[in-house]
Amino acid sequence: MHFPRPLGLLLLCLALPACQHVGDASTDLTPSAPKENWKRDILTTDLEVDVTKNTAVVRISVAKSTRSGASFEIGDLAIESVSTDTGPLPFKVVGGRLDVGLAAKRAVELTIHYRFKKHAALEGANLDGLTFTWPTFCGNLFPCKSAPADGVRFGLELTGVPVGKTAVYPHTIDADAPSYMLAWAVGDFTKMDLGKTSAGTHVSVWYGPGEASAAKQGTRDLTHIFDWYEKTYGHYQFGDEVGSVSAKWGSGAFGGMEHHPFWHVSSGSMDDPETHAHEAAHGWFGDGVRLRCWEDLTLSEGTVSYLTARAIGAVSGKSAGDAVWSSYEQRLDAVIASGDRRAWPEGCNQVDVLHDLWNDVVYMKGAFFYKAVEDQVGADALDRAIARFYRDNAGAPAGMADMLDTIESETGFDAQPLAKSWLQSMGRP
Repeated sequence: MHFPRPLGLLLLCLALPACQHVGDASTDLTPSAPKENWKRDILTTDLEVDVTKNTAVVRISVAKSTRSGASFEIGDLAIESVSTDTGPLPFKVVGGRLDVGLAAKRAVELTIHYRFKKHAALEGANLDGLTFTWPTFCGNLFPCKSAPADGVRFGLELTGVPVGKTAVYPHTIDADAPSYMLAWAVGDFTKMDLGKTSAGTHVSVWYGPGEASAAKQGTRDLTHIFDWYEKTYGHYQFGDEVGSVSAKWGSGAFGGMEHHPFWHVSSGSMDDPETHAHEAAHGWFGDGVRLRCWEDLTLSEGTVSYLTARAIGAVSGKSAGDAVWSSYEQRLDAVIASGDRRAWPEGCNQVDVLHDLWNDVVYMKGAFFYKAVEDQVGADALDRAIARFYRDNAGAPAGMADMLDTIESETGFDAQPLAKSWLQSMGRP
């Protein structure tokens, strides 16, 4: 996610230890009383959504558990039925939580029929054909777990798309992704082909009426930037077709959201190359490497802000890169003056990420932490450390402490003092 100005698919069970059968399969699916159980892992989520009727069917593959029951966040969804291939299952809705009566013995696929609401705010599906679920609003769109460490593979099919409208969404996400990554956009879109990277990734932009010039301006180097990310940091996990999608979030809205592989960019930022480059970089950090805890948010936003500046400088030229750092200086000064906080607080999922952590601090202090490390070890050495970190953690959750360990292991430089002064302190070093 980026604010540059203030503001399916079932896995083969035999391949997964979690899917191995235990005991007699004839008794594995015996329904039990609905029980709260957040430990049961979601493996895959396959959605069929009617965007006109606001109805959906989701097939969720869950792992076996040491305890019966399974729980999901459901926000304001209206759950109509829960079943397996053997028949209906008992369920209970408690506030925004769905508890399902399910035996613990084995992995199983649940089928859930439900209705969803469209929101005026960015809290699920909105009234303009878009979805937005960061950080914890996935439950307003489908049964889920919003903890950032959870990884899910997705399938998605939309029906009821109005005549004359275009729906932009991934049919499959065949790599573990955070729950907030899945999204769709339905609107009056025109697709502009931007070319392919050296690895064969097809890059495009989808823009709305009157946005052709802005889209061309903002994405003029996007293919080369995506190519640079692939070459510098490693293989992109979420398919071979990617791109920016114009999002009408309302007057005065800027920035973007990391809904890979088709990330959303506010219509107010369509002409801004930095926003497009920032959202593209989330394919590596925030999405490609998930967060272990919300307190590690700067591992996503701070890292990506640094990668954005590096990529623009490498692809578009030094003056363009210097301009990004100059804008970062202004943003850093502004947020310290108006809303300073620690970019990397202690704890794990104890913070209210939206209200108590998220602001420009996690972006800018994070970026300048990496810039300070770069000044000590050099840009190429830091790139190698970041690439190694991505290689070691792609498709899994990690924390900022892991990044510090990787930097020291790869470069021999202890970045702990810089992390303390930039990420764990108030003010500016």
